[in-house]
Amino acid sequence: MSAAFSSGFAAHIEAMLEWRVGLGYAKTLVYPMKSFDRFCVTRRPGETILSLELVTAWCEEGTRTEWPAYKAHAIREFGKYLKIVDVEAFVLPAEWISHHARSLPHIFTDEELTTFFLAADSITACSASPFREYTIPVVFRLMLGCGLRPQEARRLHRRNVDLDKAIVMIEQTKYNKDRRVPIDAGMAALLARFDDLANLRRPGREFFFEHHPGQPYPGRWLTASYHRCRAMAGDLAPGSTPYTLRHNYATRTLTRWVEEGRDLNVWLPYLSAYMGHETYSATAYYIHLLPERLSATGLTGTAGIIPEVTP
Repeated sequence: MSAAFSSGFAAHIEAMLEWRVGLGYAKTLVYPMKSFDRFCVTRRPGETILSLELVTAWCEEGTRTEWPAYKAHAIREFGKYLKIVDVEAFVLPAEWISHHARSLPHIFTDEELTTFFLAADSITACSASPFREYTIPVVFRLMLGCGLRPQEARRLHRRNVDLDKAIVMIEQTKYNKDRRVPIDAGMAALLARFDDLANLRRPGREFFFEHHPGQPYPGRWLTASYHRCRAMAGDLAPGSTPYTLRHNYATRTLTRWVEEGRDLNVWLPYLSAYMGHETYSATAYYIHLLPERLSATGLTGTAGIIPEVTP
């Protein structure tokens, strides 16, 4: 049994997580189940039955006025698993989980992106964050230029960057699947220059963007760096996050396709595969973010899945 869990539910939590990995699910429930385990240890020691009262107590813990959806989803999945293995448990009804309306991401103009990357390029050295002046400009260009999720860029292994073939391999992504992401010549050259510098600093590193030996940059570092660049660019796009760069990759690609007169019915599956979406509908969502004159054309639009690298 993993030392990460120590409540009366520890064995079942561990078994559920291993079972889900075996089915191909991503490890998205690990964090909330650790939280639930800590709650049981401190608030409900000795509790071994997943009851309605226990579920609601954990979901209501904290200062928020409503249940965090990640908690509700995790505990529902745990209850469903316990039922499968014939253990008494309350299964949180799906209708009890609130689903917030999806907020529209900020769509950068060309001028805003130029300002953002000028700020990224002007980041200075810092003893508390070594090599940030080289990492920040490259990692954000990679996210925008290839539509990578923030965690995909942070956790990119050096062995998975093939600059000779201009291919980046994304392993064990959101849906626990691998995918190959072609990159254009400009991006390949940019990554090659960075790789040479990073290799001089730390030969044989494991991660392409390595914070400490054998460790990628943490998510909080990437978020703080994004907001630093945003602030330096004149408090650009308040409320946006690093994930906004991925959104902008999708909308800019679709916009270019529409302007080129390509049929989105044909090309949308390619974009879906490139971005690692589980369904085409997840990719089609971005059509609604296109400028009105383009989205009004319906599913009619585009080519060239790799955008130009922002200078």
